[in-house]
Amino acid sequence: MSRMFISETVRALFISIIIFVSSCGNAVSAGADNKGFISENEFTAHTKGEMGCVTQQCHTQFLNGREFSHGPVRTGTCIVCHSAKEYPNRYGIVPDQGAVCAGCHEKLDRKIKDSLFVHGPVKNGDCSSCHDPHGSGRSFFLRESYSGLCSSCHNLKRMYSGEFIHQPVRDGNCGLCHDPHASNYASRLNDVGANLCVICHEDMVSGMTKEFIHAPLVKTGCNDCHDPHSGDNRTRLKTSADKICFNCHEEKKNEISQYTRKHEPVEKGNCVSCHSPHFSDNRYLLLDKVDSLCFSCHKDSSTWKKKRFQHGPLVQGNCSVCHNPHGSDNPYILRLSFPHEFYSTYMKGEYDLCFNCHKEALVTTEKTLTITNFRNGEINLHMLHVNQKKGRTCRACHDVHASDQEDHMREEFAFGASSIPIEYIKTETGGKCIPGCHRERGYDRGRMVDNTK
Repeated sequence: MSRMFISETVRALFISIIIFVSSCGNAVSAGADNKGFISENEFTAHTKGEMGCVTQQCHTQFLNGREFSHGPVRTGTCIVCHSAKEYPNRYGIVPDQGAVCAGCHEKLDRKIKDSLFVHGPVKNGDCSSCHDPHGSGRSFFLRESYSGLCSSCHNLKRMYSGEFIHQPVRDGNCGLCHDPHASNYASRLNDVGANLCVICHEDMVSGMTKEFIHAPLVKTGCNDCHDPHSGDNRTRLKTSADKICFNCHEEKKNEISQYTRKHEPVEKGNCVSCHSPHFSDNRYLLLDKVDSLCFSCHKDSSTWKKKRFQHGPLVQGNCSVCHNPHGSDNPYILRLSFPHEFYSTYMKGEYDLCFNCHKEALVTTEKTLTITNFRNGEINLHMLHVNQKKGRTCRACHDVHASDQEDHMREEFAFGASSIPIEYIKTETGGKCIPGCHRERGYDRGRMVDNTK
């Protein structure tokens, strides 16, 4: 054998080694450049041997330590996901990755199939768009943070547009409210209505057992009023506080708009100063009993409760019998007409508020033995005082709320700039009045008193 022949042989062997190494390199790089193998046989030939897929020579990118690694990667059972028969499909995986994942994640697969709302990538079998199938530094092998993943498809700019951002949104924890795979609730929420919110807002739980619950909480949940992502006010109301109630209570908006006198909280759009927006033990979702609620602002008026003789509505604690808590065309937001001057010419309809409870015959019947006890013999003294051109209104003598004198008689009354006292003495069959404006006068139902002497 000549030296040239030996040299040619060595040269051919060297070239063969280079080709073999290059082939191996190409095989390794096939996985790296995402082209994959072109046939089942090529993949089978590639995987023959005792060494696994992840070595110092092959697929070294999966050797790096990851806090969370996929089970098949940890155990070296790559064929759980990669199959020779699936080539030339990419990486030997069926196009519908969901079918591959379902082989192990059976419970999740059943949930997805039983759900009405399925996330787009899940529906398309594109699990790896969110999860790294080999491992990740994040739980659930997520490729990025929740918010990073979501924002890659969803435009989240609007969700951060408000000054006040919901804490889960701020933390990028979309999965706290939304199921990333599937749900039976719209927007793939983890629960329905208020049930979702009380997971974090535990203070709401006890309130949900109260007798009266705001309808949106029961029917649709908190999102009717609150933006779950961000807002321009602390509670992330969808519209300003002075308008949000009228989104549903349009009839109240129309009613209130027509009043010439409005209750101050209503005028300022501060409905929640009287009503709870969530729940209450009181009708109309009031924050407290009616009189306690009124006295929380009208503090001076609470002294009426200490008087000996109280008007019926005050005894019942129901100020709204006479006053409309939203507004009215009458002074003191009274529900119906009632003259507030000391003198007022009597006209039908002027005392409609009083005649809701009392008989109008009190001021229209000249003589009676039954209609009123305020009579001198048969003469009806109510009519005598009220039903005339210069009639005294009810409040000239009576305190419409409470008094320490019987029959709610005033202890004093305002007359111009003066305050004139009234001393009223009641007897078994009548009584007498000693006002600061005229001499003593009396009455008796059995024996008529002559007040001319």
